[in-house]
Amino acid sequence: MIEFLQANWGTIVAFLTVALLVFLALRRMRKDKKAGIGPCGQKCANCPHSAKCHK
Repeated sequence: MIEFLQANWGTIVAFLTVALLVFLALRRMRKDKKAGIGPCGQKCANCPHSAKCHK
C-alpha cells in the first residue's frame, strides 16, 4: 500500500484537488439556487430575462 501511494502521489493530489473544486462549485450553485440567484448572477425577480431562464 505504501509503495502504491509513493508511486502515485502526484495523481492522487491532482484528483483530490479537482474533486474539491467540483464539490465547491456544486455547493455554490446549490446555495445560489436556494437564494434565487440565476446563472447570470442576478436575483431572478429583478432580471428582465427571467422568463427566458425559467419556465
